[in-house]
Amino acid sequence: MAGKVKLSVIVACYNEEKNIAETIRRVHKTVPDAEIVVVDDGSKDATAKIAKEACRKLKVKKYQVIRYTPNKGKGNAIKVGVEAATGEIQAQVDADSQFPPEELPRLIKPILDGKAELTFASRFVKGSTVQKGSLTRMRRLANYVVSGFTSVLAGTRLTDVNAGFKAWKTDAIRKIDFNCAHFGYEPEIAILAKEKGYRIVEVPVNYKGRQTGISNVKLLRDGVIIPYHLLKVKFGRRGKY
Repeated sequence: MAGKVKLSVIVACYNEEKNIAETIRRVHKTVPDAEIVVVDDGSKDATAKIAKEACRKLKVKKYQVIRYTPNKGKGNAIKVGVEAATGEIQAQVDADSQFPPEELPRLIKPILDGKAELTFASRFVKGSTVQKGSLTRMRRLANYVVSGFTSVLAGTRLTDVNAGFKAWKTDAIRKIDFNCAHFGYEPEIAILAKEKGYRIVEVPVNYKGRQTGISNVKLLRDGVIIPYHLLKVKFGRRGKY
């Protein structure tokens, strides 16, 4: 449709000044007509400034760099991006490019083909690859626990709900009232999406692991605390957490 953006790519980030410019470059090279929405979740470094400079240098047709303080969590940043994006389809890409932006076309294809309202990348389905040493046993265990728990509550099998590479139709995600401010927003979206009858398709991905910087994933939170919050999501709607 003339004048409308088909795809918006949301990049939520916190202290990613070493990675954000390269991620923007790779996103823009892969989907040059996409809107790029960078949400700086209270960074203490120059992430937002570098993001703006990168978008201008690359002559990105449409972009937004949203910054707020204090840090509120990735789930909050994604929700801000969801509301701000103007595309008919949205995708989330991690700021460190551990999930290759080059695979965005494969990620959104089931949505474009009318086979899904949401797509989740998975490192554990046929066609995926995982770089050796990029996933520790503890991280695999935490992911197994959260994905298994989410599958039970959502009533559909999901193998890698924590993967930070997802896409959704804009009109669908805006009808999903997810409120988790931290990393639990991903399984929360899955549970609430299935309650609304939305189709979720898992897409294989080639995982490289974090390139530089420190991961914000916390094993205790992701393997123990998140399942507790998901019970609250499923059996008694809650406020923001």
